[in-house]
Amino acid sequence: MLALMRKHARNWLMKIILGIIILVFIFYFGSIGGDLEREKIASIDSKIITHDDFLKEYQNLINYYRQRYGMNLTEDILRILDPKQRAFDSLINQAVILAKSDEMKLDVGDSEVQQVIYSHPAFQRDGLFDPGVYEHTLRLQGIKPEEFEAMQRRSLRIEKLERLIKESVKVSHTEVYEIYKLQNQEINLFFVRLDPSAFEKQLAPSEEDLERYLADHGESFRIPKKVKLELIRFAGSKFTDNISITDTMIEDYYFGNLHEFSKTREEGNDNEPYLPLSDVRDGIEEKIRINRGLDEAYRHAKNAHDEIYQTEDFSGYAERHNLTIETTEFFSESALPEELLMVKNISRWAFELKTGETSPILSDDRAYYLVRLVEEKPSAIPALPEARESVERRWRSDESLRKSRLKAEELNELIMAKDAPFEHIIRNQGLLLRETGFFIAGHDIPGIGYSEELFETLFELSERNPIAGKVFFIDGSYYLVRLKERGTIDEEDWRSQKEELLSVYLNLKQNQFFQSWLEEVRKSMSASGRLVIHRTMDEI
Repeated sequence: MLALMRKHARNWLMKIILGIIILVFIFYFGSIGGDLEREKIASIDSKIITHDDFLKEYQNLINYYRQRYGMNLTEDILRILDPKQRAFDSLINQAVILAKSDEMKLDVGDSEVQQVIYSHPAFQRDGLFDPGVYEHTLRLQGIKPEEFEAMQRRSLRIEKLERLIKESVKVSHTEVYEIYKLQNQEINLFFVRLDPSAFEKQLAPSEEDLERYLADHGESFRIPKKVKLELIRFAGSKFTDNISITDTMIEDYYFGNLHEFSKTREEGNDNEPYLPLSDVRDGIEEKIRINRGLDEAYRHAKNAHDEIYQTEDFSGYAERHNLTIETTEFFSESALPEELLMVKNISRWAFELKTGETSPILSDDRAYYLVRLVEEKPSAIPALPEARESVERRWRSDESLRKSRLKAEELNELIMAKDAPFEHIIRNQGLLLRETGFFIAGHDIPGIGYSEELFETLFELSERNPIAGKVFFIDGSYYLVRLKERGTIDEEDWRSQKEELLSVYLNLKQNQFFQSWLEEVRKSMSASGRLVIHRTMDEI
């Protein structure tokens, strides 16, 4: 558990809160039930979970999110929350817990259900349970009292088993003190950086070195397939001159697309939510003109395509109709010509056509196109003379990286032999010894950067064991580190936060343990055939 906390030192408190929220609506906002004759999505011990159950669970979650987020519940937030997957998991988890509860013979008495209902504020008047309020409230929700009581009994059984599992988890002051130190104690490191670029000056590749490197890494130097196209462009703007726009056409567009003319906050200072037609008339007329021009352009492109398809005479058609043929330079799929970037499906057709073949009608938002493949250059691995510059650059980069790694490993062996202090070994090698200065683990390390592996190691360093004992590769360089000193802990602050941290950490550890237990039980039930998923999320 401590390893988990170390790994997420920077944001573990937020994860506690998020974890609690997730558990709340996984286990307490669900409702297993429904018409068992409907299409089933899962079953456990012959008890069926239906599509109706899923829809109810999903709607419960959506309602919960609406209450929690209000107007801030956007499509982006819903995409992140993924309520469909959560609803599906909630149903399965509830069914697994209830099956385990049956197996352990855990039950809930009528008095326990009654106590929960009687103490619910929604069913009280003047602080006391009121049967009339109870029945009225349920009736408004379309729920019968016996159904609601069954739901409460089910929730209580889930809570009882969850509490039973969690009660086995304990935390000590020592564990929490370690977490507190992780969050608050500053540390200072000695470190040395071995920059691969410093080794490049010593490198002088031979012809054999480069030939061997190209042979070993040929695929990374492969030149992609390139094509040259001819194209005929049917631009909508060439067909707009003779188009007449009537008032009726403008009014039809305006009233049919009112959402385009909603007023901004600054403009909305009266009772009219939309810009008046008089303000947007010119813009609408231009849009209609463009759309009509594109319609006419498509008609010409269609005629051209049909005739070229029959005659296979791309150039002749263009000449007979006084059309300009544009020719591209050779280009690869990853470097399309700028004028074709927005043409839909251009990559597919440019690189699937055979030489001399013409594409179907392609388009962007301004024009329609017919393209013909003129010539192609197949993909190939170049010979060294053609690729010398890039091969040598890559060879130097890889070789300098290898040499810096070997040097770092050699230094690490000297340091671990402990014939001399870390600082002396580094200085005797003519390398620059640097200090980070005090910082709190969980943030970027000054002078080094971010490394999850190094952060994990920092918590194992102490005055007795100050050497990391390994080489760290961070942002393109190799590092060796040694703990110089740790800052002091504010004991008074620790004492003031100790009980709260104990409670928070216990809650986190219990939730983590319960989640792990639930996952294991679910796997076990699936393996034994007790739990069967009949429809995946993609099929629901």
